[in-house]
Amino acid sequence: MRLPTTAALTLACIALCGCSIKQTVTPVSFYANHPPEICMIPAEGLRAGFNTVYTAQLRNKGFKTRELPPGTPPSTCALSTLYVGRWSWDLGLYMAWADIQVFENGRRVGQTLYDSTWGGLRLDKYINAQRKIIQMTNQLFPAASYATQQVSSAP
Repeated sequence: MRLPTTAALTLACIALCGCSIKQTVTPVSFYANHPPEICMIPAEGLRAGFNTVYTAQLRNKGFKTRELPPGTPPSTCALSTLYVGRWSWDLGLYMAWADIQVFENGRRVGQTLYDSTWGGLRLDKYINAQRKIIQMTNQLFPAASYATQQVSSAP
């Protein structure tokens, strides 16, 4: 009887360990002397809540935001962000995937990616999406708030 119990535990461990939730961040490394304007380009069909939280977080950091239609090229503005979030259903609705990219003059200068699509049986995939978007934004723009930075002026 011990063999089936051991086999069951081994399979359960493999199932849980093989499932992963990944988050990667390449922070934006530039810091302007004044609050920059950032053009926001949401994915087609993005949930309104994602857009609301991300916009508010960028504004809290001192950015002036301007929303452009989905599909707009990131090179349209000096500073732009493309972002997408996908929700899945597995005993409940949860944000399974989010990708936020930042472009300066059309060149990607930062990205944060959250991927729980291989989360399987892990219960920690049921995150608070609002908190995750705030966390991702803070990791993407780790500098102090642009609103608190002072522009130095020559005497």
